[in-house]
Amino acid sequence: MRADGAIAELTLSGGRVVTPAGVRDADVVVRGGRIAALREPGPAGGGGLGGGAAAAGGAAAAGGAAAGGAVVDLDGRWLLPGFVDLHVHGGGGAQFNTRDPDEVRAAARFHAQHGTTALLATTVAAPPLELAAALGAIAVAAAAPDDDGAEVLGAHLEGPFLSARWPGAMDAGAFLDPDPAVLDALLDAGPVRAMTIAPELPGAGALIERLAAAGVLVSLGHSDARVADVERALAAGARAVTHACNAMRPLHHRDPGLLGAALALPELTCEVIADGVHVDPLAVRLLQRLKGPERTVLVTDAIEATGLPDGDYRLGGRTVAVAGGRATLPGAETIAGATLTMEQALRNAVVFCDVALADAARMAATTPAELLGIADRKGSIAPGRDADLVVLEADLSLAGVMARGTWARPLAAPAAAR
Repeated sequence: MRADGAIAELTLSGGRVVTPAGVRDADVVVRGGRIAALREPGPAGGGGLGGGAAAAGGAAAAGGAAAGGAVVDLDGRWLLPGFVDLHVHGGGGAQFNTRDPDEVRAAARFHAQHGTTALLATTVAAPPLELAAALGAIAVAAAAPDDDGAEVLGAHLEGPFLSARWPGAMDAGAFLDPDPAVLDALLDAGPVRAMTIAPELPGAGALIERLAAAGVLVSLGHSDARVADVERALAAGARAVTHACNAMRPLHHRDPGLLGAALALPELTCEVIADGVHVDPLAVRLLQRLKGPERTVLVTDAIEATGLPDGDYRLGGRTVAVAGGRATLPGAETIAGATLTMEQALRNAVVFCDVALADAARMAATTPAELLGIADRKGSIAPGRDADLVVLEADLSLAGVMARGTWARPLAAPAAAR
């Protein structure tokens, strides 16, 4: 293993590899934190890959030494690209509305345990000075990540330029009309990679143009927009829709609104929270059929309560109550984020949408990487990409996670060996 935790060289053999070209029986060579090669599988025991005994690996990729590195036999399990979550507020008792870089890292470590190898640290709307402080913490954590954590790609600001008519669980008192000075201060404060904005607000078009010119992904959400508003935002540079179906004008046959425009306009990519709480499985299926895996992105919208028992937790500065895994504002039915992980979102997509695993993997990894402009290093299993890998059992339960060449979740032994 290298000093930074990445395995010097390792061959993952005997897996069913989900690649951009489809599912392959291939051996994946990992070297120095990256995918070095995909090779046709050799004979049992690692022949054609330098020899040596194949073995189930642990955190250090235990197994027979082979010329050029260790060999791990995946025993027919699925090998997927690591998941890329564009909309996640926290998890494991930590959230991204924080001044503490260690809290940012803690949330990134938690989600790496569930298959997310890269994420956008997503903040809820708050006063600009609080958002600037959170951006500073995200910047520090992104610059010095944990070896076993998801890579923090930057921040997704969900607000503050949102519609008070559709606040969701956020405090509408923190919402602002589009303000170029506030935007510039936020862009200066830290690594803003995405922003959710309501396109119907006065001055939104100019801000969308400014964000797009700065290379920031503009997503439309928490919005009362009509189709014409969406079309103007698209022309200004918007490319996505935040948690489609939630916190927006419902679809109506005479007033399709943001949701209707999102479904109809092929240029827009739709996030969807496939937890069975935010969106009925039938609606997830309809959305995916209309948009296809190339324009559907699985996100968690996870909050700090994710992975923890029922109780009271934070969402930004607000308290939310979690019961039976469902998060709501106390004493209300308003959904307040999710307790979803990407491993569960992927399984749900397969069940809800009856899609092939390769399509679900595209929605969880490849499509978000393309949307963010990082497909040259994330989101697919191909030579030159980061060694961000997820190993699944036949029932799609998680068997192991590799983040940038390090086992973030040590690979479990094959079922026959347990």
